[in-house]
Amino acid sequence: MFSSPSHARVGSTSIQDELIPLGHNWFIHNPNYRSVRVRYEHIPVEHNDLALAEVAMEKIVRVLAQMRGCRASLVPCLHRSELGGQDTLSVVIHATTLHVEVLEMLHLMDSDLPVHLYIGDPLTTGTPFDIYSPERLLLPDRLMPGDPIFCSSTERVTVLGAYLFSPDGDTIYGLTAGHAVVPQASFQPHPRLLSRTEKHQRQLRSSQLALHCLGKTLSNPAVKIVEHMVRHLEAERAIVCAEKEGMTASRPLSPAGDQRHRALLQQYDSEHAILCDSLNRPHEFDVGHACAAEAIIRPCHSSHGRQPPKSSRKGKQKGEDHTHLLSWALVRMCSKTGNNPSMLQATPGTLERGAAVTMHVQDPNLERPLGPYRDGVVNGAPASVIIDGHVAREWAVFGAPDWKGSRFAARGDVGALLTSTSYDDLCGGRTATPIAMLYAIPERGPYGLVTPLTTIMRRIKDVTGLQLRFQGEWRRDDYG
Repeated sequence: MFSSPSHARVGSTSIQDELIPLGHNWFIHNPNYRSVRVRYEHIPVEHNDLALAEVAMEKIVRVLAQMRGCRASLVPCLHRSELGGQDTLSVVIHATTLHVEVLEMLHLMDSDLPVHLYIGDPLTTGTPFDIYSPERLLLPDRLMPGDPIFCSSTERVTVLGAYLFSPDGDTIYGLTAGHAVVPQASFQPHPRLLSRTEKHQRQLRSSQLALHCLGKTLSNPAVKIVEHMVRHLEAERAIVCAEKEGMTASRPLSPAGDQRHRALLQQYDSEHAILCDSLNRPHEFDVGHACAAEAIIRPCHSSHGRQPPKSSRKGKQKGEDHTHLLSWALVRMCSKTGNNPSMLQATPGTLERGAAVTMHVQDPNLERPLGPYRDGVVNGAPASVIIDGHVAREWAVFGAPDWKGSRFAARGDVGALLTSTSYDDLCGGRTATPIAMLYAIPERGPYGLVTPLTTIMRRIKDVTGLQLRFQGEWRRDDYG
């Protein structure tokens, strides 16, 4: 069993200098520090203080849910700090919000556990074009899972999580998450969560709304990104030419130095010609069309072992007081189609607390301090996300204990597939089971928010009628 000195209130001497005490057992990240060096880890399922953490968080959630326009995420986790020359792990609540009015309400949220507050977007779900590093741009012949896909109509980017195949057809689909193709940049309430007046204004069902993205083009890369790369190459070439003129003004270059500059200029000219030639055929960037997508706050009645709602005397069900965030997009692929790894199982597995997971992303954006392969652990306690009075219970994934970085995911990772590794006797080797998709992360936060793939695949079938798998027909017999 795990235990920690979390019942005692934590003073500023036991917390790193980055955290400033606010009173009521709340601490805020020092705004003078741009980076976050505080180390957080997942809380194990068997931790002694797990129940205490959930009770403390519910008290805070009740207050935040009553604040108009509040968006926040809260996750119970372990905080690693140094006390008396030794590393200690204490249970804290990690909170992220842009709603600074929270600071005026701390007296209503006095906490038995330390609350570490970070001012930032609690749900970064869409990656804008302008974070992409032009010098890392590639013109791929094939699109592989983990590569970015661009939507020019929204100027947002997501990661291709995996390919999906229909058992009775040759059509190939791509699966992703996040807000790349939906017009709004936030989650929209399910029609059942709207007031009576709003329900009359919105006649479409949520399943019909999910099909509104039909025909929205996705590409790799986007034309705007290639144009940015062309300008970047031209600027780099001008700098090299200016440096050469400055050097030759004082004294002539040696033959070897002159040859190096000529070779560098030839490399710039060659890359520039390839990019300009590709801009003459922009349709070749296109990889597919979004045929269904959803970014919605849905009512949550019974899942993950919770009891079903009770029926009232009038025959109507009384739903639970929390909701669920659902984000996914299905892309009908038309070109540059690749395949999933052969070790990937055809059907998704169940997401469980404390499970070890792996994520693979090849996304060349400016927020790429993390490696392409990431190991993580599903948190032992669910996260609570508050959006305009709606409370959603979500799953958070932290970096594995041996992960050197302080973050599991960055903004450009949204849409990535998470898998768990197991040994298959039939295959005689290791297999990867798809279990979840990353749909959001908190700004400067240590964890990522994920949705179980069983939920996403069930919703895709409800909306489109398609029974899709992660392996094509040639793999059908491999997994029964």
